[in-house]
Amino acid sequence: MLYWITKPIAYIFYHIYYKIAYRGLENIPDNQPVVFAPNHVNAFIDPVILGVLTRRKIRFYARGDVFKSRIAKAALNSWSISPMFRLQEGYGEIKKNEKSFLECRNLLMDSKVVLLFPEAICIQERRLAPLKKGLSRIVFQAEEALDFKKEIWIVPVGLNYSAAWKFRSKFYIEIGKPISVSEYEARFKQDKVRAINEFTKALEQKMPAYMVIINNPNNDILFDDLVDIYLPEWIKEKGGDPKDLHHQNDATKEMAAMVNHLETQHPDLLNELKEKVVPYSKLLKEEGLRDHLLYPETISKMNFFSFIAESQIILWGSILYFFGLLTNYPPYFLAKRFSDKKVKNIEFYASAYLHISMFVWLFYFGVQLLTVALVFRNWSLLGLYAFTVILMGYFNLWYYPVRKKIFGRWRLLRMVQKQRTTVEQLINTRAEIIDLIKEAKGLFVD
Repeated sequence: MLYWITKPIAYIFYHIYYKIAYRGLENIPDNQPVVFAPNHVNAFIDPVILGVLTRRKIRFYARGDVFKSRIAKAALNSWSISPMFRLQEGYGEIKKNEKSFLECRNLLMDSKVVLLFPEAICIQERRLAPLKKGLSRIVFQAEEALDFKKEIWIVPVGLNYSAAWKFRSKFYIEIGKPISVSEYEARFKQDKVRAINEFTKALEQKMPAYMVIINNPNNDILFDDLVDIYLPEWIKEKGGDPKDLHHQNDATKEMAAMVNHLETQHPDLLNELKEKVVPYSKLLKEEGLRDHLLYPETISKMNFFSFIAESQIILWGSILYFFGLLTNYPPYFLAKRFSDKKVKNIEFYASAYLHISMFVWLFYFGVQLLTVALVFRNWSLLGLYAFTVILMGYFNLWYYPVRKKIFGRWRLLRMVQKQRTTVEQLINTRAEIIDLIKEAKGLFVD
């Protein structure tokens, strides 16, 4: 019951915390046993987003130590979550996994949907960790119990975050083509271990097609900077829309492939890019600027009339903005403060921030409505207030980045007057970086 009640609420708040887009829902088989096999980047958010987006109910598995109390166990079970114990929790606890494995097999035999992380580890990297055999073992055991007469489908999923911990960052979910283990039937009946190993390897080879992969962690920072600098231009060159998250994800995968190509085929050019890009990005941060402020089209639009127009946006928009802050922001402020202080593991940061803010906001919103109802005792006014609070919340999501961009442009104008040499240095360095990226792209495409 709790699963279906909270699903629409989670849908709304997940789309508030992240800018979400997805593709491939049509790849999920209906009325057949399905195992979702996503990469694991972001603790509880990774499984919940699939439950939010798909029509079918999913059985999730979470680390066993969160099931210690009876209340937690009852609540998690109502959310369709079962325990899966890890080695660090003790050998005695690991043996309890047999119950979860049996539950998985029974669900699949009953044509249900389960989600299993084949990496069996959660880590915020743009890489796929070597897959463990647990998922394959469960699937083959279920097929064996069914004598391979019911096809179980494994659906690889790529979960791609621009910055998984960050509020209003981008989150792209790519659901891949389903894979069947039926072709491994003969091999499994002949050699179970070999069939499990081969399928695990095959899944490991298919999953990266749905992910943004950077092979060498030493290139992570460079890649993030390149995306920040050149992603819109990359999309435009292919005739796409730089604001479209689908186009952004496709271009991001292509840029990642370019970086991987440079590392193996043109390491000198890769190093030259690092020597230019890393100091450039560092100087931008020191000056409180973003790369988009140095786009030629952005600079060309900066004049007296644009300054007057932007001043009006700041003046009048701020009135609505501060009302939106008062009625919506306190729960997010408290959730962020808690997460900053208490969450030590970056993989759990967004999970704490998002879910705490969600529950606190619902309480805070309820208190506001109760107060208005008791003071004014007018249903029309109560409905208007509720609608206004929600509307101003969405206004703030739009207005805040607009406000930041305007302040950034004003900061750049101030720098042009007081630090003209620094601005010229940034513009010239950026032009050199663009030339290098174009050269790298040409070598990659060729």
